[in-house]
Amino acid sequence: MTAADRINLKAGAKKQVLDQFKFYFLLAILWLALNWVSEMISDRNVSGLQRILEGTDSLATSAGAMSFAGLLVIVSLMLRAGVQLTMVDLDRGTAQFDNPMQRGFKLFEDSHYFWGWVGISLLAGIFVFFWSWLLFIPGIIKTYSYSQAFYIYRDAYDQGHPITVLEAITRSRHMMDGNKGFLFIMDLSFILWFMLSGLFFGIPAIFVMPYYDQTRAKFYNQLVVRQAAQAGANSSLN
Repeated sequence: MTAADRINLKAGAKKQVLDQFKFYFLLAILWLALNWVSEMISDRNVSGLQRILEGTDSLATSAGAMSFAGLLVIVSLMLRAGVQLTMVDLDRGTAQFDNPMQRGFKLFEDSHYFWGWVGISLLAGIFVFFWSWLLFIPGIIKTYSYSQAFYIYRDAYDQGHPITVLEAITRSRHMMDGNKGFLFIMDLSFILWFMLSGLFFGIPAIFVMPYYDQTRAKFYNQLVVRQAAQAGANSSLN
């Protein structure tokens, strides 16, 4: 993929989010809200640690708050995964811009989606952790290598050819050969947007995160189309 492809992916995603902003707002607001609450709890808990050291607060209270914040993060990640699946479908035209709140729970529509996401998250996380032991950069590279695994897993299941989470990770590695740098640069191009969100207490994230996730969904669909075209070309040669 080229710089022109990156510009087109981002422009298409931005237009889509702006044209259907109410839908995207309702689609993403729940996971964003849970994430904001968890961040507020974590920030307050940093102050709580200081109070513990001073003897004015209890360790149990602080640990309970952090556990609750961690639970909120996990739930928000699950909801976001469902939102991301919906965005892939929206880009393909297989989903409509309706029932946004319901579509936000897509991960829970099928147990295969849910357990596939759990398995891929855990296994990819373990792999990245051990790669990061070598150096920080290999961990980043592997994060991008495995980035399409859940999409691949879901597509294989929906097409009637279910695969294991390990196979999904392996296919993601192959799919991302030659494309990791493209996705990394595309992610970097959102840095100013993320900084803007940070400066204004996360409020711009209501637009920025749907824009970012829809761009990544378009990237995946583009890879699928190109991979299918390449497979067709190879088969015609044979």
